[in-house]
Amino acid sequence: MVSARIKRNQRRVASYIGAGIIAGTSHPPWVPDADRYMPAATRTRWPTGSTTNPWTYPAGLNYQCSKLFFGSPDYPTNDFLIPFVGFALTEGGNAPQETQSPNADMLIDEAFFVFPDGSEEPILFGGNVAATVTAATGIVYGQVTLPEDLPAWSIFGIRTVYHGAEGAQRCGAYRIQRHRGEKYWGGADLATVQALAAANEPSTAALDPDNLYNTIGNATNSQIMAYGPALVLAKGWDGRPAPLLAGDSLIERQEIAASADGRGNMGMHRRWFDQRDPVWGSYIPLVMGVPGEHNEFELATNALKRWDLIDNIAAVYNSGKPVWTCFGDLGGRNDNNTTLSLWQSRKFGLDDRFIARYPGAHMVGMTILPTLAGSSDGGRTVAGYSATSALWNPVTGTLASMNASIIASPKFAKTIDIVPAFMSDSDPTKGAAAELTPLGNVTGAPGNQDGVTTWDSMVLPSETLLGARIMFEYQVGLWTSRTLVERISENGDGTTTFRVAEVLPTIVSNPNAALLGHAYTAADYVHPALYGVLRFVSRLPQSHKSKFYPDP
Repeated sequence: MVSARIKRNQRRVASYIGAGIIAGTSHPPWVPDADRYMPAATRTRWPTGSTTNPWTYPAGLNYQCSKLFFGSPDYPTNDFLIPFVGFALTEGGNAPQETQSPNADMLIDEAFFVFPDGSEEPILFGGNVAATVTAATGIVYGQVTLPEDLPAWSIFGIRTVYHGAEGAQRCGAYRIQRHRGEKYWGGADLATVQALAAANEPSTAALDPDNLYNTIGNATNSQIMAYGPALVLAKGWDGRPAPLLAGDSLIERQEIAASADGRGNMGMHRRWFDQRDPVWGSYIPLVMGVPGEHNEFELATNALKRWDLIDNIAAVYNSGKPVWTCFGDLGGRNDNNTTLSLWQSRKFGLDDRFIARYPGAHMVGMTILPTLAGSSDGGRTVAGYSATSALWNPVTGTLASMNASIIASPKFAKTIDIVPAFMSDSDPTKGAAAELTPLGNVTGAPGNQDGVTTWDSMVLPSETLLGARIMFEYQVGLWTSRTLVERISENGDGTTTFRVAEVLPTIVSNPNAALLGHAYTAADYVHPALYGVLRFVSRLPQSHKSKFYPDP
């Protein structure tokens, strides 16, 4: 008798053939392995902390529950493997060293898979509802087999209930994305958070306060990070590439919460891989790094727990097959040095360690974007950028030599030059500027114009993107910036009222002020803002995905 599981796998393979995928009509053949656990969720993130973290449980809120939403692959999935960890990485500084772990165990009370319709299925840990994740070293594996396949390209959730003693340290990984329906509840006991979750009440204000929404910093001035799964893997793989990525802050920073897309993606590379290209398809990468990562630290002392975890999954759950198919080295930016040889040794040392651990792996390298030196007009025009420093000049500087060495390196089977996709067309030594993204006009003038009373909302064209950093001409010849963190109301006339993060008493005496989309998040000119990210994604050809396939 043929099992229902085998029949599902047969249907999947038939659907791949019917779509012309296995026949190789658009890309190298995809060879399905529907019984191999592979990355199955956008948005996943390792627990991290700054030098002042880890996080702690507040009084009366030591029972907590996170409800997070992820995007599934573009193929059906059914059998899920979901690791939860007790260790945390440093963000910044010596990132990604796993040196910010709590000193108390993570106590998981229960966890659930949330279907697209809101119904739930329990996630079990070795058949048990609850699990203890040992502080600093622990890993537990949740598993759930769904009654029916989760359809391709679905939005699904993981709801995790956990607790600890008041004042005890804990792991934190996720900044709640309100616009995607994510929630973060807390209470003094299990029954309280269970009731909040059952009613899908608004997040507990003390855990997701308005004044910290979409902010980063330390434990006192940052949006509070909730605990959740470190990875989400599933069976049903159709054979498309599954890149393992080592990357620095361009993976997702400085996008934080409000600018995440409908599938939870942030940053340049997660968004680019998740594009449903008609030729190359979409890929869900397994991202090993966090903001601030240095290649010199990755896969070295104090940065091995994540790698041991994925290797254990291969050995125990995957019949020796890894949960990835290729390696992408997107890092190296934070390894910068005016001495080229030192920059190179820091960058390429990771690649040597990777190949030593995984001989014969297919590796793809990417070039490094520059950091600009400053701007005379807040990033409004390309001409306003200061001359790029000798270190960071991508045409004549140390960076140019570093990128040339990446392209020429025999360590990589293929390379992708990402620099042209982000730079301005008028000056290849300078990045994009706000003038390249005109968005229309501000409707009317926000605020009461007294220069004393603060204001936190403004009316903009409805096409303006939530989470964007925008710039507008608040007085003739003068420009200011805001970050959009909430859509308050759709006004029915093509405009939307947005809440802004920067609450300031700016006098806006220029009705219908010109509106632009910032390319950078702040005056450091390091990290792209939403419109800069999307410009990059649209300009980096999807055909580069071909490089994540080994040569025949």
